Amino acid sequence: MGVKLAGAGGDGAQTAALMLARTAINEGCDATHIPSYGPESRGGTSYADVRIDATEVLSPAVPWPQVLVAFNAPSLAKFGPTVTAGGTILYDSSVTPVVPALPPGVHVIPVPAATIANDLGRLTVKNVVALGAFAEATKLFPLESYRAAIRQALAGKPDLLAQNERAFAVGVDAVHRT
Repeated sequence: MGVKLAGAGGDGAQTAALMLARTAINEGCDATHIPSYGPESRGGTSYADVRIDATEVLSPAVPWPQVLVAFNAPSLAKFGPTVTAGGTILYDSSVTPVVPALPPGVHVIPVPAATIANDLGRLTVKNVVALGAFAEATKLFPLESYRAAIRQALAGKPDLLAQNERAFAVGVDAVHRT
């Protein structure tokens, strides 16, 4: 499976991609994460390709993703048309008021990730909200596997764990509210 996570620098696409790759590896899959940064680390464009395979990833790039997670409108406009037929697009509906034309046969799921994160008291957890939505929408791995990857990623930051676990749970629930 090929997944692209895209947004502005600072949106957390890279961290969410690492958590997704770690989840896949914990599940016994081969997974790669290829980051791509714009000219600025915060505010410029940033995306990550995650490739997951049951045995071996032969090509890590994801030019035609099966799933796109778009954290902003420019990322949805740029990468939405590249999603394969039958694929899924999750986008942050709280910062993307207008959805561009997207390929037919693509399942589109709006998730107000930034609004949810703000409601939880920390905008920076919007990537974990989106990861929860991805987990629920794709049913790729058990939810507990994602939670384990979140705990691994935050092992050195125990004060952030509870809020991130809550963000993940609310992201899972958000898929059913669309």
